[in-house]
Parts: sequence; structure tokens; C-alpha cells
Amino acid sequence: MTSRAADWLDQFEPDDRVGAVALLDAVRFVPGGDVVTGVRRAVERFISEHAERLPVALVPVLSDEDLIRPDGAEVDSQATAFVDFDPAQPLANNPGSEALIAQLIGELRRATVGASILPAPLTLENMRQSRVRTLVCVTDYIGSGRQVLDYVAVWTRNPTIRSWCSFGWLKIVVIAYAATLIGKRALNASKNIHQVEVIEIVPGIDELRRATPDGRAEEVCRIYAKRGRVGPPLGHGGSAGLYASSFSVPNNLPGILIRRSSRWMPFFDGRSVPVDLADEIGDYRPDVDLPAALESAGQLRLAARHRDGHIALRWRDFIAVLGLLPRTDEELAVALGRDLGATRGILQSLHGLALIDGSRAVTPAGRRVLASQRRKPRGGASVLTPNPSPYYPRNTR
Repeated sequence: MTSRAADWLDQFEPDDRVGAVALLDAVRFVPGGDVVTGVRRAVERFISEHAERLPVALVPVLSDEDLIRPDGAEVDSQATAFVDFDPAQPLANNPGSEALIAQLIGELRRATVGASILPAPLTLENMRQSRVRTLVCVTDYIGSGRQVLDYVAVWTRNPTIRSWCSFGWLKIVVIAYAATLIGKRALNASKNIHQVEVIEIVPGIDELRRATPDGRAEEVCRIYAKRGRVGPPLGHGGSAGLYASSFSVPNNLPGILIRRSSRWMPFFDGRSVPVDLADEIGDYRPDVDLPAALESAGQLRLAARHRDGHIALRWRDFIAVLGLLPRTDEELAVALGRDLGATRGILQSLHGLALIDGSRAVTPAGRRVLASQRRKPRGGASVLTPNPSPYYPRNTR
């Protein structure tokens, strides 16, 4: 319902606008201030809760093209930290969100009391003398996960860093504001990454395919990317990320949303978000279809009760989580349309009510709650003849 969307939708044939609207409405948009605050809070929480992992070295995640190689180095060669890549390098021209992350890291260094964060400049000798226990790689968004994995590999290719990691003296942690399910799973599966901290799980390729039952949203991405000559149709790596903020617009959004050509005007022109557009969108979270998620989990009657409105709104998410277990925190967050903190809060409440146990299995009390919510409420028909008298009963007990 923004003026930019009206202009963007004018490029579609009438029959294709339903898919285009579904695509646009599936994008999670976060104000940039929330991203900065969220990342800073996550880093500070990690430092306060993991005293045994201090001191830490904070670094922004850089893409391969942003790694400045020394003169004479092969452009296509794999970079290695402190060998042909200096982590204390100045950022390349036209930096993206990594410049804002680097600025945030500088503020964290200045605001932190004591030696919990290694001061700049970051050198291998400083890391050795300070006995750094954790390398924290900070970013705003994890799409396919490839960029983070490649950057971590730059560090682990250094024999000294690799040796420290193999002895358990140094652990690598990734902190991000948002990630797709696919991206977080890729990082969790990496043997080089000890821990991944994410605030929000945001939509990706799977959610795009479910945006319309007939797959029309994905189809318009492919058709109009070809027609407008703006590829790749599903964004960098084909991961079809559906996340943006006034802080940054990732390159794995579908091409028709971010790429301009002589035939096409994108929604996020130049991968930027003007202030007026950010104000119009605000903090936008796509609607979720809880009944569909419950149906996919085999909870058909519970899904029907959600659809007909017989589950109280205040208990809706709690009952849904009971029906969706044993899914992971990330899968539950996507299904509920909530951040990970709120999702874990629901799980803690269910555990406190003894509806799930310590292993997150539904208890007998939880099964009784589910059984009661699956039943369709009975409606008793009145057998009394209507009468306007104020003293005449309206129904039977």
C-alpha cells in the first residue's frame, strides 16, 4: 500500500499482479535502528554470559570482493588472514552494511570497560599476547550462508588460527540480526563455527514458494526477470531471500525487487531505501498461516479450530507450538512469525506450565490440552418461542 509499490506493480500484466503482490508482501522489513540495536545487544549479551570465552576479537563479515589483496597477489586465489589479507584493512570503496557493522564494532570497543574486547588494530601478535578465546564474526544478515562460510575459511586457512581452533583455545562465533532457515542450518553444520547467534529467522526460498498455493510468486520472479533482463531471478545464489531493512538491502532478493535495467524499475532501486519509503513500510512482518503449518504437521482438527476462531487469541501461539512440536526453535519462529527470543519465551512458559518436559516432549497434561482444543464446540439450539418481553427467558440452560 505504498506509492512505490503502485508504480512497481504497474509493470505487471493484470493476471500476474496477484503473484507480484504476494512476493512483495512476503518480504520482512526491519527499521535500520532495530538492526543496529539488536546486533549490539546480542554482542553485549554474549560477552556478559560467556566470561570463560573472553577476551573476544570482533570482526565484520566481509565478502570476497571486499578483501583487499597486496600488490601482485592473484585475484582468484583463496585469501588467508594475516598472509594476504589484513583484518585491520580499511574498507573498500562503496562499502555496504559491513561498514556500518565495522562502525558498530568500534563503538563497542570504546564502550566496553576492561579487556573483554581486543582493541584495534587486530593483529596475529595481539591475539597471541592477549590470548583471545573467541573470534566473533558480526553481520546483519545471513542468506544462503555462503558469504559467512567463505569469510570464516579465510581465518581457518591461517595455520596458527587453525591450530588454536584444533586445540580448543580459540572458538569462532557468528552473530547476526537475521538469517534464513537454510543459511543458519549451513552455518550450524560447519565444523569451523562453534556457535551461531541470530535474533530473527526470516523468510527465504521455501516461504516464497508457499506465498501463493500455485507457486505464482516464484513464477513471476522468473518470467519478469527474463522480460526485464534483470538476473538472477531468485537473487544471488538462487536463495530468494525475503528480507530487507533501511540498514541494508541484500543481493539475494529476487532480481525484480532490486535490479534495474532499461526495461525494468525495481522496488528497492539501487538496493537502497529512501527515508520516505522506510517511514511508509515501518516495521513490517509478513502474515503467517498457522492453520497451514498445523496441517503440514498432521494437526488437521487443530488447524480447523484455528480457522474457525474457536481458540482464544491470547493462547493461539501457545496451542500452535504444542501442535507443532518437535520442531526446532527456528522452524517454530518462522511458523509463528515471531523472533527467536519470543518463540523461546513461549517454550519456557509451556515448560513452566508442565505442558512440555525438559526434552520438549508434550506431557500428558499437554496432550489433554491439545485434545480439548481439537474438539468442536457444541451449539445448543433454543427451543423457546421468541417473545419481546424483557422478563421472558432467551434460552435454556
